Parts: sequence; C-alpha cells; structure tokens
Amino acid sequence: MREELQPLRLLLAETPIIPAIRNPEHLDLALACHGKVIYFLCGDPENIVNMLERSLAGGKLPIVNMDLLSGFSRDASALSYLKKRGLKGIISTHHESFRHAHALGMYVIQRTFLLDRGAMESVANQLKSTAADALEVLPAIAAPRLVPSIRTIRPEMPLVGGGLIQSMREIEDLLSQGLSSVSVSDTKLWIR
Repeated sequence: MREELQPLRLLLAETPIIPAIRNPEHLDLALACHGKVIYFLCGDPENIVNMLERSLAGGKLPIVNMDLLSGFSRDASALSYLKKRGLKGIISTHHESFRHAHALGMYVIQRTFLLDRGAMESVANQLKSTAADALEVLPAIAAPRLVPSIRTIRPEMPLVGGGLIQSMREIEDLLSQGLSSVSVSDTKLWIR
C-alpha cells in the first residue's frame, strides 16, 4: 500500500511552514496556504470527516494528531475508519499507532518532547528502530540539537519543529539550522 505514497520528505520540502489547525474554523485559512501538508491538532466524530474531505478537495495532505483527536482511540479500527474517509497520515507519541498506520499505508510522524539530555539520548536511540517517516520535536527551539543525530542515524528522515514559535525570524532560523519544516498554530505566521 505504501508504494503509492510520495516520500513524506518531498512533501515537507514543499511545506516549510505547516499550518497546524487547533480550531476547525481555521481550515479555510490553512487551505489558502502555500504547501502540501496540513496538521490537525483538533477534531472529533462530528467534524473530522468534513475537515479531511475539504483538505483533500483543496489539494492538501491531511495529517491528524491522534493524541489530540477527541472521541477516537488510537487503535487499528479508528485508524481504518479515518483512512477510509481520507486520512493520509498521523502524528503520535504512541508507537502502537505507528504500526497500525503503516499497515494501512499511511504516513507516520513521531512526536517527541525534548526536555533534557536524557530525552535527547532516548530519541536518538528510538531513531534506530522507529517506523516513523518523520520526527516532530517540541519545543521547536530544541529541534536543531537533534539534527546531527538524525543525519547520522537516519539521514533521509525529515525533522519538523513545533511549539512556541512566535515569529517569522524564528521560523527562518530553524529552517536554516537543518529542519525540514516547522508546524505552526499561529495563523498570522502561515504563508498564504
């Protein structure tokens, strides 16, 4: 199934700023943005199908943070249901979701938090065996610290920074330090 998917690194290369939707009302703004990918950091059984359909119709690749989706578990049944309704990828901190999503032919973005050196070492070790197609690090300002490890262990793996981004200057700095993309929920920083 995964053979039909374009490599996620190429899609992220076309989406340096990923609109991260925290409010369904922001979908129209995200659809008007440059790039191929949209993150959903919200959603529930009442609205997620409509948001997925509208994203696909707008030429965007919808990726949902399963840890933030209300009313759904992270099991194979929930992922299969969402896949049939247009979901193309997931973000999660939970490895059991990765296996199910890959089996369904979806992209997987592993989300992690860099709080200290121990967390950094743990992530570097996980990179050796993760099934993820990309890694998202929060807060974004910590993400550049992982660039050398990623380039050594998984040279082709995209690195996305997310969280606490407040200006275009910060975005430019993060991208210049080796990140593939940044995910941003502040609509004022989305490039349209």
